[in-house]
Amino acid sequence: MKSLGILGILILSATSFFACSSGEGSSGSENTPPASSLDVTPSISACGGFLGASEGAKIPPSPDPATYCEAERLLWNYDAATRTLGLLDARIQLNCCGRHSIDVAVEDGVHVVTQTDAPEKLENGDEARCGCMCVFDYAADVAPVESSTISMRILRNVTDQKPPVTLVWEGTVDLTAGAGEVVLSTASAEPWCSNKEP
Repeated sequence: MKSLGILGILILSATSFFACSSGEGSSGSENTPPASSLDVTPSISACGGFLGASEGAKIPPSPDPATYCEAERLLWNYDAATRTLGLLDARIQLNCCGRHSIDVAVEDGVHVVTQTDAPEKLENGDEARCGCMCVFDYAADVAPVESSTISMRILRNVTDQKPPVTLVWEGTVDLTAGAGEVVLSTASAEPWCSNKEP
């Protein structure tokens, strides 16, 4: 009888231990802040930028044809009602042949814009580039963006380059201004800027 009582105490102790352990794990996960979730609507131009692209490819803000070839610019606008930030990196010089994508994520409080350029895939699985350069526009609508001022970092990942990832720009954007632009590069884009076809 005594041994049954001791066995009962051991089972009760073990059950309490597992219940406490499980409870602590649950409480710890509740204290972990959720990952930032952004709705990103991307749009990337064909060679020649949105100036030479078909209708429907454009996401505001729009590049100015009069100054387009002079510099690579980050153009942005902000709609406070919908908490949507429109971004456009205009006149990016890249190889004419590539697979392009853009993503935006919040990392440690910084809005990180990652622009990717990867070689074209051939039918046999090989990767290939062309012998020419083009200008492209990378754009995205990002929501929800709620702060009045945000920190931003633009990274360019050219996957077959060494090193593949380079920092294009890092700074702050004052969304209370409603719209603005940042000159990212004044390097000449001639003769590629006027080309509309690869």
